[in-house]
Amino acid sequence: MDKSILSEFIMCGIFGIVSSELPENKAIKDALDTIRHRGPDDEGFLFVNPVNSILEMASGADTCSEFKDTHKDVSDVDTSNFHIVLGNRRLAIIDLSPKGHQPMCYADGYLWITYNGEIFNYKELRTELKSMGYRFHSDTDTEVILSAYTEWGEECVKRFNGQWAFCIYDGRRKRLFCSRDRFGIKPFYYWFDGKHFAFASEIKALLKLPFVKTEINKPLISDFVIFSRHHTRESLYKGIYQLLPSHNLTIDLKKINIHTSRYYELYYNDELGRYNHNQALEYADDVRDLLIDAVKIRLVSDVPVGSCLSGGLDSSSIVVIINKFLKEGGIASENIGEEQKTFTASYDDPSVDEKIHADEIIRNTDVKGFFVYPTAEKLWRELDSVLYHHDGAFHATNTYAGWNVMRLASGHVKVVLNGQGGDELFGGYCLQYEPIYVADMLKRMRFKDLNKYLIKKSRLYNIRVPLRAFLMGHYFTLIPDSLKIFLYKQRNKDLFGYVKLLLNDGCFNNESFKRMKESIKSLNYRLWSDLTSNYLPQLLLYDDRNSAAFSIESRVPFTDYRLVEYVNRIPSIYKLHNGWSKWLLRLAMRDLLPDKILWRRDKIGFSTPEETWIKHKDSPISSLMNRYGIKDYSHLVWRLYLAEKLINT
Repeated sequence: MDKSILSEFIMCGIFGIVSSELPENKAIKDALDTIRHRGPDDEGFLFVNPVNSILEMASGADTCSEFKDTHKDVSDVDTSNFHIVLGNRRLAIIDLSPKGHQPMCYADGYLWITYNGEIFNYKELRTELKSMGYRFHSDTDTEVILSAYTEWGEECVKRFNGQWAFCIYDGRRKRLFCSRDRFGIKPFYYWFDGKHFAFASEIKALLKLPFVKTEINKPLISDFVIFSRHHTRESLYKGIYQLLPSHNLTIDLKKINIHTSRYYELYYNDELGRYNHNQALEYADDVRDLLIDAVKIRLVSDVPVGSCLSGGLDSSSIVVIINKFLKEGGIASENIGEEQKTFTASYDDPSVDEKIHADEIIRNTDVKGFFVYPTAEKLWRELDSVLYHHDGAFHATNTYAGWNVMRLASGHVKVVLNGQGGDELFGGYCLQYEPIYVADMLKRMRFKDLNKYLIKKSRLYNIRVPLRAFLMGHYFTLIPDSLKIFLYKQRNKDLFGYVKLLLNDGCFNNESFKRMKESIKSLNYRLWSDLTSNYLPQLLLYDDRNSAAFSIESRVPFTDYRLVEYVNRIPSIYKLHNGWSKWLLRLAMRDLLPDKILWRRDKIGFSTPEETWIKHKDSPISSLMNRYGIKDYSHLVWRLYLAEKLINT
């Protein structure tokens, strides 16, 4: 088949403005240039006057030759004639031809889209739409989105299985329609002050615009310091918001007002349930089938595909499933190449190094394993660059490990699969989830089940687990940093005074305390909460920024909504069992993973030798600790340092 008519998936940077007075060309060009790393292969602009329906496409320095020769350079466009501009930076993954150029038009030029993402079920949707009379000029998923919008309107997003952030200009209805995927894999930030609306894949693009005021959002920074949260609707900058996962946003171009609405709700089963092993095996077999298909549809690519490999259950499951495809032959082997490639971070600290586990997977699958070795010296040398790509903050140094893994991968592949979402879906963070699970059994007076669980756990780890000590010790870990800051108040008044001075009294967000309290009411509720708002959106944000920094597309099979919905319907007694975390995933992978990985008892959780790095001679944080007499390091100190850096920038 001719490559020019193959499907097109893209990891891109998107950008746009709606205003009665567009800024000058340079500001528009500079804004899109700040996210060039998201799509270095092509760029495009569309200028629109919705009053008289005048359109003008423009090119930039990286625009493909076919369009650069026919379109005016963006620097030469008279922006005073227009009220809308859409911009796009393209990373070509499939169909490397100009047919994937964006912004892309449809319906005789009445619809235009700037789009970042992949619709993995686009072929099925395309077939359905063709049966309804739709005709396609390409085989791109971008065109499928536009035709789906034509047929189903805003409801079209409910039919998509994928990861996306896009904006459609609808010339007939005089509006913009924007959408973000169910779990927030792709980013969408926006600014609206009543006069100007602007959106972009990253905050740094919006900060280039003259009407965007750069003021630090101190209440959210306090959330970041205490709760490690900065992935809410608000951002670290006042007036810049995120379109939340599972939400659409529409802009009425006649009135210049915006409206957001939720299009998707994830159901969860709040039952504890009664354990039955035959039922558990049925659940596990379904999980296996769903995960295999989730991986399979994320392997479609015309460029090399690799995998992040930590050695844990999640990433290892993805690697062995891909290996299964390779052994069986078929389309997966064509997409991956002659050998599967994996990418792993390793350290000289055995307490956090998982190389031995990654090596176990490599030996069992004959993949080609690549390793990178982050160090304290490299962290402090590169920190400003990493923070630039993350728009100023990330919760711990393991994000820097992910940065290194993506940089390593970029030398070999253009697409990676990784295991984000597995812990939040199946219950992988034992210290966080076990006390909630145990408390739920107590609340429901399931003393026999509770006693059995504690006995099994004691035998599994060869330790005695008294219930009182278990609960007291574990409940502290549910809200570690929010408690630690108050402990610091008692132990070190200078530090607490510094926190108050830095963030100002009265700026702490009571809503965060409320969410924290609600999240411990049952295990399945906590898993649902971590998937939809507490934790996973933050991890997906870090993953997006790390991969985008090196022009890599990251795909996350554990966020396939079919798998997520199925697992969330299962009673919580099947999530943790006999002292084991991720019981269903272990059962599902029982004949694919080697036993040394399948039945690992330790959970390192993509950690780094953070305390050693922070206390390194090159570390600016060590001086902060010395200044306030802090001897024991915690993540709080790292976040406090970044907060100080943000506020003083």
